[in-house]
Amino acid sequence: MYNNLERRQFLKLAAAGLATSALCVPLISFANGLIGQGTVTSIQADFYVSVDGNDNWSGTSADNNLPSKTGPFSTLARARDAVRELKKKQPKKDIIVLIRGGVYQLDETVVFGVEDSAADKFTVTYAAYPDETPIFSSAKKIGGWIKAPNDIPGLPAKAKGKVWQADINENFTTLYDEVGRLPRARSKGFVQKGKGKKNRINFPDGLFIDWVNPDSAELIVRPHHAWIVNVLPFKSVNKSDRTAILTRNATYAINPLHFLPTTESAWVENVIEALNEPGAWITDLDVGKVYLWPRNNEQVDALNNNITTPQLLELIRLEGDIDEGGLKDIPVKNLRFNGLTFKHAKRFTVAEDDRGLQHDWDFYDRANTLVRFRGAEHCTIEYCHFTDSGGGAVRVDLHGQYNNINHNHIENLGGAGVLLAGYGPGIKNVSHHNVVYNNHIHHIGQVYNHSHGILVWQSGENRVANNLIHNIDYIALTISGCMTHFFDRKGGRELIGTIRRNEVPKAKHNKYTLDEVRPYLHSINNVLENNEIHHVMEKLADGNAIYIRGAGAGNAISRNYIHHLVGDTTMQAAIRTDGGQMDTLINENVIYKCRGQGIKLKLNNRAENNIIVDILKSTHNGKPMPIRFFSLREGPMTGASLKHNIMYSTEECEFYNEQQMNGAKTQDRRGRAPANSKDADTDFNIYFCAANKDLGKQMLSKQQADGVDLKSLATDPLFVDVTNGDLRLHPNSPALKLGFVPIDMNNIGLVT
Repeated sequence: MYNNLERRQFLKLAAAGLATSALCVPLISFANGLIGQGTVTSIQADFYVSVDGNDNWSGTSADNNLPSKTGPFSTLARARDAVRELKKKQPKKDIIVLIRGGVYQLDETVVFGVEDSAADKFTVTYAAYPDETPIFSSAKKIGGWIKAPNDIPGLPAKAKGKVWQADINENFTTLYDEVGRLPRARSKGFVQKGKGKKNRINFPDGLFIDWVNPDSAELIVRPHHAWIVNVLPFKSVNKSDRTAILTRNATYAINPLHFLPTTESAWVENVIEALNEPGAWITDLDVGKVYLWPRNNEQVDALNNNITTPQLLELIRLEGDIDEGGLKDIPVKNLRFNGLTFKHAKRFTVAEDDRGLQHDWDFYDRANTLVRFRGAEHCTIEYCHFTDSGGGAVRVDLHGQYNNINHNHIENLGGAGVLLAGYGPGIKNVSHHNVVYNNHIHHIGQVYNHSHGILVWQSGENRVANNLIHNIDYIALTISGCMTHFFDRKGGRELIGTIRRNEVPKAKHNKYTLDEVRPYLHSINNVLENNEIHHVMEKLADGNAIYIRGAGAGNAISRNYIHHLVGDTTMQAAIRTDGGQMDTLINENVIYKCRGQGIKLKLNNRAENNIIVDILKSTHNGKPMPIRFFSLREGPMTGASLKHNIMYSTEECEFYNEQQMNGAKTQDRRGRAPANSKDADTDFNIYFCAANKDLGKQMLSKQQADGVDLKSLATDPLFVDVTNGDLRLHPNSPALKLGFVPIDMNNIGLVT
């Protein structure tokens, strides 16, 4: 977390457009060992692992050079097996395995089952040896590089003489060098022509289509909606009518974006014609080659030593005895992983039987993260580093209770940061009371741009706190479950297949109501608090920093600091409750210099004691949008509250959207009732526009004429230094006299 001086310095840089992640984000000092800094060196481990060890040794010494065979094991799997044997002799014992530094090549996922659990009140810990960095990776080297001939069909002229090739016998979708992930060759972006289907795209004139290797190509597309990116292999290409059939359906029909029709929303990857810049590469299985234009002009020795591709979708999996169709699982218990580095897992591809979460933002019960807890209780992963991988970092699937994902550094991933995902809507509710605390998450979603920093789906009573999330393409934090109208649908990948139909009674009438489905929505009573979020929503649109939809009741979004959402996207807010979401508390959040809207509020949700300062100008479908602090979009708002909020703008603004101000009585095109602040408990707010002090007074006069905001004020709230982002209140602030509770920002964000 920044101190006040660091925060002011950062905000000045950000305002000037000079802030970068290196300048503005404090790095976490990760411990290479057990919690309690300085204590690891005094702990004697039961077993040791070293890259120079031997699985035929006893593993009871960290020294590789002892004359006896008491030296360390060479693999994590052998240490796991030794722990199993030790537990038979001493079941009630804390067991520690220390892992020496170095790279551990994994050819198979290391699976910890129920037999690897520690007894209640005890733990089995796998931790980094003091001051050393063990790295687990599934990457294998690609060798045998030679200069590629210049007469490769389709090779761009600018690439000739600069491309190397190596023999391969399998396809892969991610490639790494010593710097990190290499960008796969991609075509220029384009707008698909006319209307397509979920499995068909129409190419525009001018896009090359006489590809040499179409069987290896993939389409990357935002189908119709701005909130999802699909990666879909080609099944066939018809060159005469410039269409292609895909092996899997997109989430939606492949049409131009419905409110951004001129936005380039598709491109093609892995065709030789697009290999036109340093770092770019493709595979061509027809000829059994990988082609690479090195980004650093490497020589052959460097290529042979540094170019790798992952082999596994998961590196470590905790696998309980899962009773998918029944009600009783047996979880893995009491395992801890501490101070380890995980990298280089494969990128997943959508499968025929995949079931999407929310808008296919992730997939149900899916192997796509470096570490996966699939049926786990009281397990912990802490002070670990997740980087350079095609999928996500950590997910807790199906049965997950009282697990901790704390103090980790998560960066440079193709997928999501952290996913808590329970069972689909039904009576089985065994995902709850997990903690995601003090993690630094940034530059993720680099393949699947819609990937979230943290996504909580069908999981309740969790605490997500003090995380720092920045520089990602879409949403930082989401709580979701299943929207009511999906219970009425019968086909499709998005959400429908997750519903446990045998446990959900039929609708009493033609369509399900929210009251009928609520007992099966298990994302309840989650707390998202003290998180710091900045520079998210950098590419995709129609999203937010924090989002909740399709969840149950009792969720709280409290004391989060959301700032500098400055990406040139559209239809976004800092915090958003979306269609049908009810019974959510949004309180004591600080929103500063965010483009679009401050808080989008619907139905009976409550927004209390929030600070919203300087909403930035945005556009929608190319047209400028008014500055709005609150957007009220769905009613009736009976039971909602809008009180003790401070709204401050240095530019002319609208404090609410016009529909709310005009007291609209008609439904919108979706049949939703209008939202009006007079239907909520709206009072004790402060409205102030420094550029035009009359705006707040005029707006407040309209409100009070409607019997709303009777004790609210249109006056300067007296921040200590609003220009430099110091949003503490002066002791004489009128907000304090109205009952505003000061927000202690020193407790927000990362803690040491």
